[in-house]
Amino acid sequence: MSFESPLDYSEELLQIWKGYEELRNRSNDFSNKLSKEQSTAKMALLSQEIYDFCTAIGYSAIVLNIDGLKNKLDIEKKALENLKFEINAKLDKIQDLKRQLNDEEKGALRVNKYLADFFGHEFLSLQAIEGIENGEKKIRFEIVRGGKRAYHLSEGECSLIAFCYFMAKLDDVNTKDSKPIIWIDDPISSLDANHIFFVFSLIVAELAEKDIFEQIFVSTHNLDFLKYLRRLNSYEQQANGRLKNSGKQYFIINRQGHYSTILQMPKCLKEYGTEFNYLFSCIFKCSCIANVDDTNYELFYNFGNNARKFLEIYLYFKYPDYSDDKIQRFFGTDNIPPILIDRINNEYSHLSGSIERAIMPVEVPEMVSAAKLIINKLKEDPDQFSALMNSIGITT
Repeated sequence: MSFESPLDYSEELLQIWKGYEELRNRSNDFSNKLSKEQSTAKMALLSQEIYDFCTAIGYSAIVLNIDGLKNKLDIEKKALENLKFEINAKLDKIQDLKRQLNDEEKGALRVNKYLADFFGHEFLSLQAIEGIENGEKKIRFEIVRGGKRAYHLSEGECSLIAFCYFMAKLDDVNTKDSKPIIWIDDPISSLDANHIFFVFSLIVAELAEKDIFEQIFVSTHNLDFLKYLRRLNSYEQQANGRLKNSGKQYFIINRQGHYSTILQMPKCLKEYGTEFNYLFSCIFKCSCIANVDDTNYELFYNFGNNARKFLEIYLYFKYPDYSDDKIQRFFGTDNIPPILIDRINNEYSHLSGSIERAIMPVEVPEMVSAAKLIINKLKEDPDQFSALMNSIGITT
């Protein structure tokens, strides 16, 4: 038996193994590089797409435009900051001016101006005294007379200062330009006759002529002040810039017990400027009456008082020499008319001490004759008579 040695193929197998190993390594290297190459290819493709898109839309020009706009935005932001600073500065100034408008000291100065300009009270003034209460600035007012604190003010002085203060408050920042409804309650209370016209002048100058209110109400119990109020007119501005009389109404408060009612003011108070005009109207109406009825009887009943008052006023200004014969001088030397007028003046207006006169019927013919006699004498001065007739609404 013979043994044959096998052929040695180890070298060939080694070469084949090395070939497979090299192939495996190359495969692994390729696999390892594939992801990276894919990423590189993707980035190259994406970059190409982006480049093509940017070229298509003009990206470079857009970027330049954006940069320019950013520069403008920075400039505008800076300008906005400057404007905000200016606005805040002006708002601070406005607040300061408002504080000045509402400053109590300014109000005191305005009160003093009213006192001096309209009432001539330079010796009486209002001072604003500054103080601190609970850590806050407080202002109180002090009335000064001749540079010193005033004591024991009269009711008239108190009313005068209160009225001037009220007028000054209408010009403060909380009221100005708000078109308020104003009620002035008897502003001449406790004032003497010298101040009535000045109160009226202040109302006209500061209220009526400036159209600063929606409505204004003025109440009074003083007939002299009412005489001035009849002259009061208020005006409102129309769309064309012209001023139009806004009109006025007259009312009277009628108090009965615990209740009050507001009524239309009687014609005798509303239409006649003075009592003299009203008395003349009564005498003139009496002279024109032919028959007495329920509508006109009061004219005769009150004729004695009306005639006496009218003649007292009229003859006082016609003959201001305090003589006792004014009636005779007015009616002439004929004794019958003066006696007739004197009888009516004394008997019917004062009852002449006779109780019986009060229960006797009024003698109408005497009244009519006396009224006609007075009217005829007044007609001798045509200018004055015409003015008297006009004052009661009758054109001659």
